[in-house]
Amino acid sequence: MKGIFFTEFLEMIEKDYGLSLAEKIISDLGVGNNGVYEAIADYPYNQFVEMCDLLSFELRISVSDVVKNFGEYLFSRLVILFRPSFAGNSNIFDFLGKMDEFMHGKIQENFMQVDIPHFRAIKINDSTFQMSFQTEKILVDLAIGLFMGCQRFFNEELTLSTECISEKNKLVCFTLSKSEVLV
Repeated sequence: MKGIFFTEFLEMIEKDYGLSLAEKIISDLGVGNNGVYEAIADYPYNQFVEMCDLLSFELRISVSDVVKNFGEYLFSRLVILFRPSFAGNSNIFDFLGKMDEFMHGKIQENFMQVDIPHFRAIKINDSTFQMSFQTEKILVDLAIGLFMGCQRFFNEELTLSTECISEKNKLVCFTLSKSEVLV
């Protein structure tokens, strides 16, 4: 897993919960790098999972909620880091329709060795959109958090459902539905 996930995760902890908690997580993790991660370097996936477990324990919330919160935070950071990529998208479905292009263009050019999943996006109708991709289980919650951040950015209310299509190859489908506005 790329170091950018670790650096952003620790920055989120420091920003939202304080430097002392970030330092405690690093100390409890007990790795030799003392919490110093290079954004483009690779680190063990299980180290990220352990960081999430430690924060979950400290905050007394589920690991799922920790990862969703991180996904929402990460989306806000992506907006800052890649602001031009968000221009020209008038709504959440426009942006999500270009997600694969964004991920494999902007993100891949900055982090060449990252193995980014391919997103399959289908606009079902004006109020329903589906995305599917292959991912590890904990990253499903990260994706949900990213969707939460996306809807906050575009100021749109969505209902999100998640369906595991295949456990074997970890294929997940997300269905996003816009709420009907009654006048």
